Amino acid sequence: MNDPAMNRAPFSEDHPILDRFRLDGRVALVTGGAQGLGRGYALSLAQAGASVMISDINGEGAQRTADEMVAAGLDVAAVRIDVTDASEIDGMLAATLERFGGLHIAVNNAGINFNSAAEETTIEEWDATFDLNLRGLFLCCQAEGRHMIAQGYGKIINVASMSSLLVPHPQKQAVYNTSKAGVAHLMTGHNLAIVGGQNLW
Repeated sequence: MNDPAMNRAPFSEDHPILDRFRLDGRVALVTGGAQGLGRGYALSLAQAGASVMISDINGEGAQRTADEMVAAGLDVAAVRIDVTDASEIDGMLAATLERFGGLHIAVNNAGINFNSAAEETTIEEWDATFDLNLRGLFLCCQAEGRHMIAQGYGKIINVASMSSLLVPHPQKQAVYNTSKAGVAHLMTGHNLAIVGGQNLW
């Protein structure tokens, strides 16, 4: 089979290598996108040409970040969302579809770390960490995955941590590490949703 893509030069002035990574026409969603890593993910996706919905429980921060990117000429919007609430996740997807008309990429980044020693961690901190880092992420995957399965395409990126495998001594964050280990395991093997022979997440 003659694949035209195989006949292209790997790099030329007319076809810069980074053009192969363009996301024009794609819609991306980033949870926890108001600041930090989430902000970086949203900015990178938008600079690559995607339309991006930034979601965060800090609604004002999400809007401020979106406004900064819009001022730079990028196609970005924001919505306030608590990813531990399934009904709000449905609202987040609805807002994304209404604003941009689709969803092709989801980056589930929202998370929390109380940085407390295991012997001092309260059950409230344990519950809050797992509620957001693992349960909330799974709820997002479900909602995003259903939409992507129906349309026959999609990519879900779940943000885990090196702390899921390696204890970052001397940081005291046993609960965070354990929650991120759950995220890492969620993305392995038969836990993955398959669309058209490709893994969704």
